[in-house]
Amino acid sequence: MSDLDDPTGNPRDRILVTGARGNIGSRVAAVLAAAGHAVRVSGRDLAGVTVPEGAEAVPLDLTDPSGAEAALDGVSAVFLYPTFGDISGFLNAAVKAGVGHAVLLSSPAAYDPVEHAGPIGEAHRAIEGAVRDSGLSHTVLYPSWLGSNVFRDWGEQIRAGAVSVAFPEWRINPIHLDDVAEVAADLLTRDRFRGRSLVITGPESLSQREVVAAVSAELGTPIDLVELTREQALAARPDWFPEAMFDSLLGVAANLGTTPATINNNVERVLGRPPRTLAQWLKDERAQFQR
Repeated sequence: MSDLDDPTGNPRDRILVTGARGNIGSRVAAVLAAAGHAVRVSGRDLAGVTVPEGAEAVPLDLTDPSGAEAALDGVSAVFLYPTFGDISGFLNAAVKAGVGHAVLLSSPAAYDPVEHAGPIGEAHRAIEGAVRDSGLSHTVLYPSWLGSNVFRDWGEQIRAGAVSVAFPEWRINPIHLDDVAEVAADLLTRDRFRGRSLVITGPESLSQREVVAAVSAELGTPIDLVELTREQALAARPDWFPEAMFDSLLGVAANLGTTPATINNNVERVLGRPPRTLAQWLKDERAQFQR
């Protein structure tokens, strides 16, 4: 029984999941709802939001506190998706509403020696600072390289049969998004790890070249890897990816080189089982390659 259940096993308090349109927020909401918790999902735009059975949805912009009071009514815990901008009004409303705890999804960029001073690290550190300054009890969750990056960064190239990357030997630690969601749900509903920062990783240190090979193996089709210089990669940057952020990521890859990616056992410490592999993620999300 979680700390948010009453003795009869019925949910006593709602859990607000912000950023419910996202890959992680939607999964957090689904995990919580499946476990019997009362869930409220939110997003700036509710179009396309999948609302789990028994859950409710409310429009909410974390940078506009005008909708905070209604969204926080009866809420005991909040999953905070990182929203860039001033969220202090929402955080103050959460404290006033008596929210007991928040789990903030952040990024390793906030502490990485290279990205820390870059735009990604700076943005995440600003959000962490706002949550800390609000006085709201919270846990900061740092997932490693997200498995969904395969589709985000290389989806079109994979379908075309060739992936172009700089620093192909850069080693990463892909994590299954269901592991991220399940850990977040546990942190929202139990007292463990409160007031702490928790880094979670996948179980393997893989080079970008090995990740592309894993995709090729799952699809059963050859995928060429084309090595780019840093300058070529910048020139081929997708339009949706801000140049400064893209360059910051290339800086991390250049800095780490072939150094093995850090692996820890925190997923197992929280969930009592090992994290899922990249191969499992690719198998579970195979349909993404047809999109």
